[in-house]
Amino acid sequence: MQITAELDNQHIEKLQALEKTLKKNTSELISFAIDEIFTTNVAKTEGYNAYQLMLQSGFIGCVEMDENLSENYKDTLDWSHKL
Repeated sequence: MQITAELDNQHIEKLQALEKTLKKNTSELISFAIDEIFTTNVAKTEGYNAYQLMLQSGFIGCVEMDENLSENYKDTLDWSHKL
């Protein structure tokens, strides 16, 4: 695909700086930017969808505990219902 774009001087300078710094041409930088934006937006969408599913299922909850629970959960939590 061929893209024609108009950039102001500020963005042209940034693009040229990125080309020099990253040793990439304009096409590679555009591809990289598209990948980054796509990944960020899809990740948020998937995360939001997962959150909604857990919320609907009643899976999400919270508990007030010691801030070191991840280190001492076996000593802190009640395991009497386990065999």
